[in-house]
Amino acid sequence: MATSKETWSVRHSPSERKMSERVSAISISLDPKPSPYSFCLKTLSQSFKIFPRNKRIFSFIFALLALPLSFLNFLLSLSSYPIKSQIFHLELLASRAPTRFEARQVWKESREVALSLLHIKLLYLLPIYFLSLIAAITVVVSTESTYNRRPTNLKIIFAAIRSTWTRPLVTSICIYAILLLYTSIPYSLAAMIGSYSPGLRFVIWLIGLGVELYLIAVLGLGLVVSILEARFGLDAIRIGSRLMEGRRICGWVLSGLLTVMTGGIGRRMEGLIMDIEDSADESKWTVAKGWERAGLVGLYGLVIIWGFAVTTVFYCECRKRQNGRVVDEHDHESVDS
Repeated sequence: MATSKETWSVRHSPSERKMSERVSAISISLDPKPSPYSFCLKTLSQSFKIFPRNKRIFSFIFALLALPLSFLNFLLSLSSYPIKSQIFHLELLASRAPTRFEARQVWKESREVALSLLHIKLLYLLPIYFLSLIAAITVVVSTESTYNRRPTNLKIIFAAIRSTWTRPLVTSICIYAILLLYTSIPYSLAAMIGSYSPGLRFVIWLIGLGVELYLIAVLGLGLVVSILEARFGLDAIRIGSRLMEGRRICGWVLSGLLTVMTGGIGRRMEGLIMDIEDSADESKWTVAKGWERAGLVGLYGLVIIWGFAVTTVFYCECRKRQNGRVVDEHDHESVDS
C-alpha cells in the first residue's frame, strides 16, 4: 500500500511539488529570530571556539603583534603619566594664582609641558598605529577563514596584508576622525550647561556614553568590512551599519563588554604606574608587582586579539543572516511568480 507522501507525489505535477518544497524551505528559514541575549552568547561562544582551531596562527599573532602593541601602550602610559600630573598641577596653580600676571606665566608653562606630552604621543603614534593595523588584518582574516572552515596559514595572511592594507588604512583614518568629532559634542554640551545642573550633566554624559558605544560597534564592523570586502572609508562604515540591522542591541552590548574589559585593564595599569611614581622606597616593589605588570601587558594583548575576533564573528553572523534573508526574498518572488 502506498504511503501518503507517495500518493501526494503521484497526484501532483513536478512543478507543484517543487513549489511546495520552496514554501517549506521558506517557512523553515522564517523561524523567529533569536533574542539579542542569545545572539550575543552565540557570538561570544563562537569567538572562543576560533582559537583552538588555529593555535599556531593566533600564537604567532600574539607573540609578534599583540604583545608588542600592548607593551608599547604600557610604555606610553608610563612616559606620559608624570607629564600629565605636572600639567594638572600647573593648571591648579593657575586657577589659584593671586594675580593675572602670575596666572598667565603658569598657563604658559603648562602649554610648554603639554607640547612635550604631544611630542611623546607622536613618537609612539606610528609604531602603535602600524602594529594595530597589521594586527587587525591578521586577526580578522584568520578568524573569518577559521569560522568558514577554510585553511589558513602564514602565506595566506601575508598575501592578505599586501592586498588589503590600503582599505583598512583609509577606513581607520575615517574612524579616528568620526570619533574625534563625536567626543567633542558631549564636552561642548556639558560646558554650555556649566555647573548649574549636575543632574542634567550626568544625563548628557550617560546618553553620550551609550551613543559612543553604539558608534564604536558600527565603526568596528566597518573596519572588518574594509578588510574582508572591496569597500573602504565611509562606504565600508555604511555597509557595517547596514549589516547591524536587527542586531544593533547585540552589537551595542558586545561593544560595551569589550570597552569595560579594556578600560578595566587600563585603569589597573594606571594604578600601577601611579604606585611607581608615588613610591620613593624601591624595596616596596616586590616580584609579585612585577609579575602583575607583566600579566596585565599579556592580558591586554589577549583582549586585543579577542576583540577583533568577536567583531569578526559578529560580522560573519550578520552577513550570513543578511544573505539568508536575500535568498528568502528571492524564493518568495519565485513562489509568487
